[in-house]
Amino acid sequence: MSQDPADTQHAVITDEMVAEAQAMVGVWMRRDVHWPAQYEPISLHDIRRWAMYSAGDDNPLWCDADYGKRSIWGSTIAPPSFLYTVDTLIVAPGLRGVQWIHGGTRWTLHRAVRPGDTIVARARVIRVQEKTGRRVARMLVQTGEILFTNQRQELVARAENDILRVPRARSGQGIRQLGEAQERKPTSYTPEQIAEIRDAYINEYRRGAQPLYWEDVAVGDELPRIAKGPLTLVDLVGFYAGRRNVYNPLKLAFLERERHPANVYLSRETGIPIHPAAGHFDADIAREVGMPAAYDNGWMRVNWIAHLLTNWAGDWGFVHQLNVRVPLANYVGDLTWCHGRVVRKSVDGPRHLVHLECWGINQRGERSTDGTATVRLPSKDPADQYFVENQAPGSEQEHTT
Repeated sequence: MSQDPADTQHAVITDEMVAEAQAMVGVWMRRDVHWPAQYEPISLHDIRRWAMYSAGDDNPLWCDADYGKRSIWGSTIAPPSFLYTVDTLIVAPGLRGVQWIHGGTRWTLHRAVRPGDTIVARARVIRVQEKTGRRVARMLVQTGEILFTNQRQELVARAENDILRVPRARSGQGIRQLGEAQERKPTSYTPEQIAEIRDAYINEYRRGAQPLYWEDVAVGDELPRIAKGPLTLVDLVGFYAGRRNVYNPLKLAFLERERHPANVYLSRETGIPIHPAAGHFDADIAREVGMPAAYDNGWMRVNWIAHLLTNWAGDWGFVHQLNVRVPLANYVGDLTWCHGRVVRKSVDGPRHLVHLECWGINQRGERSTDGTATVRLPSKDPADQYFVENQAPGSEQEHTT
């Protein structure tokens, strides 16, 4: 890796590359880029590690086997965002040497994931859009469809994920930083501000085992906000530790570079080849991929909104849909306050649903995260089959209102 060819490692988007990306629409793809597509039987440890390290969520429904057995579910279950550990949702073939950035995910969840499940993922590109703007002369958005099935061939979830393909800085077509974003400096927090954040963590609301009934929710209800941050490198390392599909280290990293040389960033300062994902930790690499400072993984904030929802809905709630977009980067040092509000209620056959708006505000008052969600709640209506449907397979447990 002694050379740094601009045509592969720092490529511009050409008409031919756009045509190549368009040609991949509808093609089912291999999913062993980071790890084989089949997830061996899921363990309690897998679920606990994801919840605690990737989201800072110590809910006993995810983390405590005995608690799970006593719950409405009859077992431990995984949090709504757990399937990111089965498949990264990165469906972005082609465009060698063009950086990818997470733009947002639209989840539809059908079944809870439990210890012992084996999950298989299939993926294809379903849409390619070309965009231009003040900050980027030319970029593509590749939208992937990912289907997750379990060992009983049941559809567990469907996700649509947007990947932004943006040329890197040395291509001459990278992201143009505007205004104060050109020199992003970490926020300095006062002792009083840190005390406020500490209080938010210590007093974080979690409904737990007490049912939240659909009839007791009103349009306009605000969800108890939660704090996330200030973001540190330790938080980012924890996120990677919580994932199963991580980037290769040492020998495995060099072998991967042999297979995918365009996926390498060659440091101008040290000459060391490294995966561009190191921009999440290294400011120099972050600038190369279009960010003024080290930044988060966008799907971390999907986890955070899921955490907000499950704290509010309690053990009896089920997040059916979760659509989260990350319009702004979240840099090391940033604080995010996660908020939600009930905007509508509906009944779909036996299902009682609550529709919400969710968002994240950083310490600069910027709305860095936008989302919507649909949560199924139990109803006081005797016809609601929620209690029966959510028992663990083979469970003799009965639940009544």
